[in-house]
Amino acid sequence: MISVVIADDEPLARDELIYLLKQCEDIKIVGEATQGAEALEKILTLKPDVAFLDIQMPNLDGLTLARKLLEEDPALMIVFATAYDKHAIQAFEVNAIDYLLKPFDEERVLKTVERIRQRVGDSKLDSQNETLNNSLVELLKKIAKDSVSTVAGRFQTPKISKLAVQGEESVVLIDPKDILYVYRETRDVFIKTSSKVYSTKYTLQTLEEKLASYPFFRPHRSYLVNLSFVHELVPWFNGAYTLILNDEKRSEVPVSRAYVKALKDLLEI
Repeated sequence: MISVVIADDEPLARDELIYLLKQCEDIKIVGEATQGAEALEKILTLKPDVAFLDIQMPNLDGLTLARKLLEEDPALMIVFATAYDKHAIQAFEVNAIDYLLKPFDEERVLKTVERIRQRVGDSKLDSQNETLNNSLVELLKKIAKDSVSTVAGRFQTPKISKLAVQGEESVVLIDPKDILYVYRETRDVFIKTSSKVYSTKYTLQTLEEKLASYPFFRPHRSYLVNLSFVHELVPWFNGAYTLILNDEKRSEVPVSRAYVKALKDLLEI
């Protein structure tokens, strides 16, 4: 059996991943955590084979958590779960076991499990994990060191001047500065301006990458908001917030608990 601990502060996402992993007979979920500090304690105590870590969690984010865990146990296999984190994707491409994008896809989760099985079945597992994860620790340290300069420089030099989307009868070119927010409903993604809502074939992650040089922020797994239009930050419940925009309709955008600290840091609140 392959033992697993799952750390994610979003109950629906955590339950979804648990359900998908339970379809695999050789996977045994030995623990769950809802925030970073709790995850650190449980994983070090339970010593699972694999830790599934959300990137954005209260108290201790997934990247910092991974670094601390791997410093204690270089043989631990790490799988990241994320809606968008670019730094994490850089780490994944270098040497992590795998990453899963939210919302989770069953076929993609099964591919991750297969990669885990291959690593478990490798007779050189311990040495390979130690080599790979030592490199991952160094990369995560670099990410942490560069995070301040990354935030400071993320809004410089726009990469695109117009964003092409399909209108009713033609292709419409939207100025990114006119976008209030972007949101996802099930698998469909929409772009909201002050005058209209456009449907787009882009994924939310792709739009975040295209708009990275503009003041957009991901406050929720299903939203991307233009901070230039934010007028108020209103407390909601269970540590969540609502953003009130300064358009005529005073549009509201949710901020999930996992993203509150990052938003406050960005706004220097």
